[in-house]
Amino acid sequence: MVKSVLVTLIGLAFVALGVFLIVRGDPADGALAWGLIAFFGACATVGLVQLLPVRRAKLNRQGSLELRPLRSAGTLLAGLAMGLGCFMLAPYAAAQGDRLMSYIAYLGAAFFGGGSLLALGLIMLGPPLARIDASGVETFGKLGWKLAWRDIIAIRTGKAGRDQGFIEFATGEPTPIDDEDEDADYQFHGRILSVSDTQVAFEDVCAIVDELWRRHRGD
Repeated sequence: MVKSVLVTLIGLAFVALGVFLIVRGDPADGALAWGLIAFFGACATVGLVQLLPVRRAKLNRQGSLELRPLRSAGTLLAGLAMGLGCFMLAPYAAAQGDRLMSYIAYLGAAFFGGGSLLALGLIMLGPPLARIDASGVETFGKLGWKLAWRDIIAIRTGKAGRDQGFIEFATGEPTPIDDEDEDADYQFHGRILSVSDTQVAFEDVCAIVDELWRRHRGD
């Protein structure tokens, strides 16, 4: 959290500098000022995204919960702004006779802007990270997997930090990590679902999973 606060404050400081250049600076520096505002405003946005509170989660009308990488989407929007800032700085650098910096700025515009736009399109138009409904749990992507509630014999949850939560679905009997130690922890055999990039309240996801699983078991 401290890192996110620092990124936000530093970004806002440079945004303020850009505003000062527009109001009190040389009109010839207008491109530089707007470039600073766009680029470092994006940096501040990245920090703010990390500080946003989680949102509540509930089943939709179809009785399912779709988890999407909302935190990554927010960061990518900031990447678009960074690309815009680089694009605006490039002609300013060229006008100052600094061709190398101009080329670097155009490269940054293509990298941040183009890359972020492509990745954002894949997130918004592609499948969700995971879907939880009455039939079970399914994740998508190259390493996607699918589990029906009937195949799950136990569920364990864990959390590291403010929102780095995960849910572990056991599909086989847990075995002790150390057979000679009676107090040793147990190793689950199954799948793990992480909600750290979803910006969704981890407790809500756990409650929905528990409700659907118990409903299938008849508890």
